[in-house]
Formats: sequence, structure tokens, C-alpha cells
Amino acid sequence: MELESKKTVTVQVASRIKLLLIIGAICAVFLLLDLMTPSVYESRSAFFLVLVTNLVVGQLTLICVWGTLVEGTFWIRLPWTILMLVISWAVLARGVYIAYGTIDTAEVLGLGLVWFYAFIISYIPLKLAAWGFGWRILKEDQEDSSQAKTNYQIRDMMIGTAILAVILSIGRILLPGDFPSWEKVVSRSGLNDYRPLTALFIFSVVSLIVKLPCIWIALAVPLSSIKRYSIRWICIAALLGLVELGLLVLFLGPPGGETSEYAIGLTLGHAVMAVTMIGVLYVLRIFGYRMTRGKRMAAN
Repeated sequence: MELESKKTVTVQVASRIKLLLIIGAICAVFLLLDLMTPSVYESRSAFFLVLVTNLVVGQLTLICVWGTLVEGTFWIRLPWTILMLVISWAVLARGVYIAYGTIDTAEVLGLGLVWFYAFIISYIPLKLAAWGFGWRILKEDQEDSSQAKTNYQIRDMMIGTAILAVILSIGRILLPGDFPSWEKVVSRSGLNDYRPLTALFIFSVVSLIVKLPCIWIALAVPLSSIKRYSIRWICIAALLGLVELGLLVLFLGPPGGETSEYAIGLTLGHAVMAVTMIGVLYVLRIFGYRMTRGKRMAAN
């Protein structure tokens, strides 16, 4: 009996290490993408611009999924979620320096403003779903959330404090000088112009429609049906790219000679976003995670 127990523990540890290695590899790929994104924007290629944007937004959504739906105490996960967001922002800022050869405080803050806006667009709907409908992600052998630990522990508080210190340190490195005026930061972000603001809003809404079913397909659909649902939804996601282009043309006018590039980029970009999210979340499914809908989660 004791031998079987040790064998079970060994298998669990090996499985956890393998999962952490896979997650680490995925994070490395996403950070490399963050580093390359400013150079892609500098190239001004409409096709690659919308394709990379879809991938980056998919990354943000995966961070939000972990921060809102994974079973556990919300206020303990929140510092980790913010840390991942800040690290992505720091890598993006480094990418801006590589692409342009220089970067100032206002530009770093402007980039952070856009990054935070995109994060909130994904985070709030997922958190509302967790609070209002009881959606959550947990391991198959995990205790029911009603029995789960909800009380703060000294260890958790110490880890949270350490994470906060790291976040502040990264912020200090990124912002070595005096803070510029708010008007200058908004101007550098581009959000003071209605055109990019409208484009970002349309993109965020359509992307949200693309992303939410991906979570359900990867973590809740019966295993025998995942392939069928995935193919169908990836095709629908591609069509939603054309819907988005139509909305952009309706509100902002045609993009000129680059219309075909935008059409191909948005179509392929939304499809790639769906593939990325389903694929990454399916890895969690392989390691025993699934999405359930139970009692409304407490705001803890």
C-alpha cells in the first residue's frame, strides 16, 4: 500500500514537472512574439500587423483565463496575473527599443496604456463569467470549490508582497525619469484619436466573440467531439475576421489599396487566435484540467 502511494506521488510530481516545462516553453514563445511585435508594426505590413495583433491578444486572454477561471483564491492569483502582464509589457518595451533604437518614458507609458486596455477588455468579461455563472477551471481530482482553501495564509501574503516588489522594480527600470504629462502619454498611445480608438474597440469585441467559445471547446466539450467543434469554430472565427473588416470599413472607411491584405490578415489572424487558444488550453485538458459550471464563485 505504501509502495503504491509513493508510486502515485512520483507520477504526480513527474506530470507536474512536465506540465511546467510545457507552460514554460509556451511562455517563452509568447515573450519572443512580444519582442518581435514592435518590429512587425514598424514594417507597416497590413497582413503581418493584424496577424501578430491577434496572436498577442490571444496571449493576453490566456493570462486572463488563468487569472479569473482557474480554481483558487482570486486575491492570491491577482498579483501573479499582474506580474505576467507587466513582464509582457517590459518585453514589448524592449522590442520598441530594438525596432526604433530609442524609447522615452511617455512612449513606455503609452504602450502600457494600450496593453492595459487590451487586458481589461479580456479580463472583465471572464471575471464576470466566473462570478456570475460559476465558470471555473479545476483538476479532475481537485476538491470541490466549496471545500477549497479560501483563508489567507502567511505564505500567500509573503509571496504576494514579494511579487508586488518585483512589479514595482520592473516599473522603476522601465520608467527611470520623471513622469510626463497625461496628455503626452495618451498622445503617444494613439488613443487620443477616434480612429485607432474605434478600431481597437471593434477588434476587442470581435476578438472576445472568437475567444470565449475556445475555452469551452478545449476544456468542456467531450473528448470525442473536440476535433469537430474545433474545426467548425476555427472556420467561423475566420469568417468573423471578414465581419470585423466590414465593421472597420463601415465606421472608418476603406483602408485603400491594402484592403486585400487586411482581409487576409484578419481572416487568418482570427483563425490562428482560435487555434492558439484551443491548442494551449487543450494541453491543460491533457493534464487533467477541465472547465465546470457550479455554484456562483465568491469574490475571494
